Amino acid sequence: MKITDSLKQYRQLKRRLVTDGIVAGIFAGLLSVGYRWILSVADLIRHDMLMRRDPTSLLLWVGACVVFALVIGRLLEWEPLSSGSGIPQVQGEILGYFNMSPLRLITAKVLGGFLGSLAGLSLGREGPSIQIGAAAGKLSSRLLHRDLTEESYIVSAGASAGLAAAFNAPLAGTLFTLEEMHKNFSPLILIPSLIAAVIADFLCKNVFGLAPVFRFTTSQALPLTQYYAVLFMGIITGFVGVLFNKSIPLFQDAFKKLPTATRYWPLLAAVPVVLLGFWLPGLTGGGHHLIEEVAHHPTALWMLFVLLFLKLILTSLSYGSKAQGGIFLPVLVLGGLSGILWHQFLQMGGMMPGLYRTNFVILGMAGILTAVVRSPILSIILVTEMTGSFSHLLALSAVAITAYLTAELLGSKPIYETLMERMLGHGGKQTATTKRVVKTFRLPMDSAMAGHRVKELSLPKHVLLVGIDRGDEEIIPKGDTKLLAGDEITLVVESRDISLVLDYMDPIEEGALEALDRGQKAKP
Repeated sequence: MKITDSLKQYRQLKRRLVTDGIVAGIFAGLLSVGYRWILSVADLIRHDMLMRRDPTSLLLWVGACVVFALVIGRLLEWEPLSSGSGIPQVQGEILGYFNMSPLRLITAKVLGGFLGSLAGLSLGREGPSIQIGAAAGKLSSRLLHRDLTEESYIVSAGASAGLAAAFNAPLAGTLFTLEEMHKNFSPLILIPSLIAAVIADFLCKNVFGLAPVFRFTTSQALPLTQYYAVLFMGIITGFVGVLFNKSIPLFQDAFKKLPTATRYWPLLAAVPVVLLGFWLPGLTGGGHHLIEEVAHHPTALWMLFVLLFLKLILTSLSYGSKAQGGIFLPVLVLGGLSGILWHQFLQMGGMMPGLYRTNFVILGMAGILTAVVRSPILSIILVTEMTGSFSHLLALSAVAITAYLTAELLGSKPIYETLMERMLGHGGKQTATTKRVVKTFRLPMDSAMAGHRVKELSLPKHVLLVGIDRGDEEIIPKGDTKLLAGDEITLVVESRDISLVLDYMDPIEEGALEALDRGQKAKP
């Protein structure tokens, strides 16, 4: 495709984004809502079977779970990109590393997630919902005959719709795409993503009702005099989040060292989960009912420690097996348990009234999610939407910031960044078809490019700067044109080089500064 054709389609893209968002929202929303519904059915079936105590039923259920795990293993062989949560795969799709087959992926993800939930694997629906939504967006793009540039926006919109449907959280769904997937608050990403997320949330509420995902009742906001406990909560969840981020790769490496084929890994995870589920059924699945149970009923301190430890181990074991399922909900459960532990410790010391128990559940969720994924705004908004209360924003912000700083000081990388690097480092890369795409970026205040002239830049190969928007002014870039913070620049880039451009645009990356130095030294 010629560069002029790419730019022409890019100008038309701005007028089509609303339609794209609507189509992606409907398609991705329906699939994600359907996925959420069948997992709720699986939860009911599993709970009913684990509550039975006659030996025949128990043996039959163990046998059934063995079959479920074997089928999951076959699905992973059939569609490798359906493994795990799917969020690293969606990021890789946007960056041009992967080329998802939408129908195969949706089939494997839905069926594998359903069987994994039946078997009780400690995994959630949120990551798979995001990948299913992204695949639905890609399928929508093909049906609408969109080009590769537009397809990336529709895929992103579908991912937003998936998270919105999973958590009844349209704002968090939109922020996830902006803050976590693209790390870029471009209007071209915002418009279709927000539209798709709102539509998906509307569809979800028509099926599951208007109530928030977690039915926590908080009598009042935490007093300012108790904010010392909030800061310590951030430190605690920061440590737990870092421990979780180290545990996941540890179990992945342990599975890789086994002499068994990959298709048997889900079986090795399912057997201990099923057996433990007969003793503590609340530990199976994502853990939604577990956290609601302990939030409203007193639990011994030692038992809370046991639940926290076992949930972390079972989640790492389940995810390490590559079974289809996410970590969002289990991570929130770990945060909620950490919050209850801290509150109960304070209460035993006479430092905190019992009526703030659920407040610390919410704070723990926001803290650990921030430590794990390193997206504080997303964590704050997601927990707020899930609980249906905006009266805790100050406390949530304080705990998120503290958890973020704790994880950074401990040198822990964001989990999805780690997972994608591991996928690419173990032969998971599937180079997508190379085409020219148009990308826009807004230069932040700390951008390494701001203050430099175009001729001083050493842009990656196959990348062309074609436009600069500065307020209401459109500038055609020339060699002497100086870039300023706040400029929105338009680049034409080969799809396979998108990740290089993102690294170059990141003001924190040393590579961007080194590239600028090379460009300046090369000046005549």
